[in-house]
Amino acid sequence: MKKNIKFILFIILAIIALYFTRVNYGDYGKNKSISACILAQKNKSDAMTKAEAEEYCKKEINKKFDK
Repeated sequence: MKKNIKFILFIILAIIALYFTRVNYGDYGKNKSISACILAQKNKSDAMTKAEAEEYCKKEINKKFDK
């Protein structure tokens, strides 16, 4: 019985740790994708400003992440 309590407690703590990790680092990949897209757009077109590139990239990346 004591082994079961330890195992259940371990599972509960692991679930809580995974939840907090997801909350804290969930947008990390999205932000990195947006940054890379901005750099690529700026290198591709010198006429595009940083604000235009950021707006375009956020729109396109959000489309892909929302799917």
